[in-house]
Amino acid sequence: MSQRLHYTLIGLFLLASGCALTPADHQPEKAVAAEDKSAPLRALPEDSVYDLLLAELSLRNHDLNTALGNYRRQADRTGDLELIASTARLADYMEQHNVAAVYAQRWLKRDADASEAHYILAGALSRLGDPLSGLPHMIRVLELGDETNFAAMAATALGRPDAEKNAFFEALQTVQGQHPSDNSLRIALALMLQYRQREEDALELVRLALDEEPTNPHALLIETRTLSQLGRDDEAIERLKYAVDQNPRHKRLRHDLCRKLVKVDVYQAKAHYEVLARQYPQDHDILLELMLINRELSNTEEAEQQLESLSANPQQRSRAHYVLGRLAEEERDWSDALQHYQQATRLPEFNEASRRVASISLSTEGREQALSRLANWRESLPEHAEFIYLLEAEILRKADLDERGFSLLTQGLQTLPDSTELRYARSLFSERLGNLPAVEKDLRYIIDRDPNNSAALNALGYTLANRSARLDEAQHLIERALKLSPDDPAILDSYGWVLLLKGKTEAALSYLERAFAQSQDHEIAAHLGEAYWLLGREDAARAAWQKGLQDTPNSPIIYDTLQRLKLLDE
Repeated sequence: MSQRLHYTLIGLFLLASGCALTPADHQPEKAVAAEDKSAPLRALPEDSVYDLLLAELSLRNHDLNTALGNYRRQADRTGDLELIASTARLADYMEQHNVAAVYAQRWLKRDADASEAHYILAGALSRLGDPLSGLPHMIRVLELGDETNFAAMAATALGRPDAEKNAFFEALQTVQGQHPSDNSLRIALALMLQYRQREEDALELVRLALDEEPTNPHALLIETRTLSQLGRDDEAIERLKYAVDQNPRHKRLRHDLCRKLVKVDVYQAKAHYEVLARQYPQDHDILLELMLINRELSNTEEAEQQLESLSANPQQRSRAHYVLGRLAEEERDWSDALQHYQQATRLPEFNEASRRVASISLSTEGREQALSRLANWRESLPEHAEFIYLLEAEILRKADLDERGFSLLTQGLQTLPDSTELRYARSLFSERLGNLPAVEKDLRYIIDRDPNNSAALNALGYTLANRSARLDEAQHLIERALKLSPDDPAILDSYGWVLLLKGKTEAALSYLERAFAQSQDHEIAAHLGEAYWLLGREDAARAAWQKGLQDTPNSPIIYDTLQRLKLLDE
């Protein structure tokens, strides 16, 4: 239990009894007597006592949400500083970062030098995606002489966009320069240097930290991972062995060692995985990795026992079968791969597993058998019917079986009438069949229910441009899509194309060039080449078409363009 939650748990009952509680008075026997001069009575409204007693009971029963709700209510009602502080602590422990930030700020308004409030606020702002705003509060904790955690903030900053990440890095460098001997800052800056691929700088800094704290697990993690980035794996393994000896229950250190040892000594790796499995019996990822090692070592009985343990949890069973399917596929054991993939029936593994089923079955069993396999699977998994229908439709589309594709999706929409995914897919078949009313019906159904669906807006606009004289309407639809997704190459291409059809070739060119800069798709190449040709830039036109033909040598769109421009003889 963290020290902060420990303080909260034993202190909240005292608050309910009307006793003041200070950080120095957190032992129960020191704050129970009303006559104790060090614990003066604090008047609270009578009806607050019930809420606070209920909060205490909720804490004892591990009902933290009820406890937090009661403390928030009473902190808001009474403005009591200790209630505000306890609310901030409990919210921080529960990782309710918005709540923790609000109450830490209220705490600081009453006590600007409350180190713990600064610490909580720094962490909350960081986890809410603003580590740069949290940094001054962690600096204040440092200035007040208390324990800091700049490394956690640096880890959060690494997940932010580049501009924010760079700003945090520069600010951290400045602070570290002002406090060069602070180990928490050294470790945080070393972490960011490691991720910026400045390995030698990271190694130098983290080893300064290790000189002061040789067993610090966070510093050891950064050191060993930096050594790995430098290709010094033997050294990394030796340092990991030392790190694990010094921190035998540190999960990430031992797990890193396991993954390193798998490459050089699978028996040692197995021994460490077994330690992890004993230490963390609820971690199914570790059990899965241990099962894979036992399979590698032909320890069939142990592997089967571990798979059976994983199978007790449907989610983990799905993941295990997905991993086994990947292994079987790598070994080109198609039958075993299909068997495992079809047992990976939970998200997030299901979507990729089902794609692999479709691909393997199509290449090894043929189109009709693949379609039959998917149809049977769909019947047994109604919760995934939409996704499997889409896989079947894609097989039919690639085989130019447009009538069958349209019929299949019509069947699917009888069961799933609200599926916009199936309607969109059906509109593609309708377009290929030249059935403009059917295309328009399905796409307008989607747009009516989701006016901001840029894909549907673009698809309808592009179809109207190609298959009707309704160019103004087409342009309006594509403009709506472009406002929603201004950098989408498909939409930029559509807008350029409709402008080209309206004779606005110069205006069209800028959109088509922007689209082609992002995607050298053969359809974009066809349109761009035509714009260049109409503007007399024949060499640029030929270059665009040749680029499009590199990936799609038989592009019907490019050849249709060349035929319309009477260039096929060239």
